[in-house]
Amino acid sequence: MDEATWPEGLLKDPLTGTTRRMRTSLLGSSVLGVVIAKTGLVPSRIADLGIEFTADHRASLILIALLAVIYFLVAFVLYALSDFSRWQLQVRSSLLRKAAVDNRALLFEGLTTDVANPVQGVQDIGLRQAAAQAQLDKHLQEAMAKHMRPYWQIARPLGWVRALLEFVFPVVIGAYTVYVLVKLV
Repeated sequence: MDEATWPEGLLKDPLTGTTRRMRTSLLGSSVLGVVIAKTGLVPSRIADLGIEFTADHRASLILIALLAVIYFLVAFVLYALSDFSRWQLQVRSSLLRKAAVDNRALLFEGLTTDVANPVQGVQDIGLRQAAAQAQLDKHLQEAMAKHMRPYWQIARPLGWVRALLEFVFPVVIGAYTVYVLVKLV
């Protein structure tokens, strides 16, 4: 997010590939766990392989499913915290860049960029060029904000809804699955 604005940062994908795979595994194992808990769907035998499951074996299968959900839940939370922190750092750094442009324009506000009529004592061409660039950046930023405002206004709510969907929803589903499977064990 080198030159991205904060609304663009909010709308970018907050999850890395590894975290997304952990999320998929968590949700998949959670669905399996909820199906086992709500329907009692634990095999008593696998006829093709000639395997019979006793009550102890079924309890062990539920425990294995529970441990798998716990593992994926913990792994997802760790990866998601890292990704959420990275995502927030990117958004906040773009806000800081915006503030830097604003402050730079204020710093150079007293300098004129008119070559024919420079401010007394300001002879450095580099300083005058920096002042002109600061003013240009500020005007471009203001123009972009004016024309993009309707889209930027929906970026914050959409970003947070997406964060809830990407980060909170899988944790809630995983925690619920752990709860229902623990009741079975």
